[in-house]
Amino acid sequence: MNWRETPATLSRARAEQPLVFNGPKGALHGIFTPPAPDASLARACVVFPGRPRSGLRRLPVLAARILAAEGFAALRFDLRGRGESAGEVALPSRKEPLGEDVVAAIRHLREAHGQKQFLLVGYCFDALSALDSFKDEAGAISGVFFATAAVLEEKPGGWPTDSFARSAASRLRSIVRRARAPKIPDSFEIPFRALACSHARALFLYGEQDRLRAEFRVAEEVLFSQLDSEARGRLEIEIWPGRIHTIEALPAVIERAISWLREFHPAGSERRARHEPRRAISQES
Repeated sequence: MNWRETPATLSRARAEQPLVFNGPKGALHGIFTPPAPDASLARACVVFPGRPRSGLRRLPVLAARILAAEGFAALRFDLRGRGESAGEVALPSRKEPLGEDVVAAIRHLREAHGQKQFLLVGYCFDALSALDSFKDEAGAISGVFFATAAVLEEKPGGWPTDSFARSAASRLRSIVRRARAPKIPDSFEIPFRALACSHARALFLYGEQDRLRAEFRVAEEVLFSQLDSEARGRLEIEIWPGRIHTIEALPAVIERAISWLREFHPAGSERRARHEPRRAISQES
């Protein structure tokens, strides 16, 4: 993908509006990108929680504008304590995602901008925060793109390095079978179950050689295995070869998020019919 501004994205850039709205720990700041007036409306707003909202290489900025040019509304905003948003600066904790901030964004967009349905995009800790919002706003969320986030309680001394991810995964599966699985914290399990009980779709994306892939295998065995066929059809798992929890892989991850979000556009089925073949990936069901 060409990650430079185009006439279409520059048009959306000129239409952007700064937003300030109340969060649980103070004011949250973001940028709202309205859909292009000449585009077929997607009737959904894409929300990018960020630390900060610009992300690495401005990829969320350009992604929001690309989607807005195609008819989506979009909001990218700073989670508390980052960028311009108020709140104490703290290291991200997998046991304390910031779903309340995402809920605040959804409710502001509903009340101030008339948005009714939402699509969430998160990478790493931001993915945990996006998922966490399902506890309070599951009915308003149509889909969540969840990329390479931690899903287990942190192990003292850390988890194995990437070079040992495969053997670690094997050991973790053995632990599960012996009913002594590493604990999946409530901060992941509760919103995951809210997602499963909703009507929303999800795409969980990991790299086969990423350290966090070993953790996610436990979630597959413990949580995904309990899903009924309807929920399993909505909650997709996509595994790429190699590593994606890297700066170098981030453009491809955001590109995949854009292509997946396009499926929610009313014209998505027509677009997919003429879409060029996707790069080869490894998928697991």
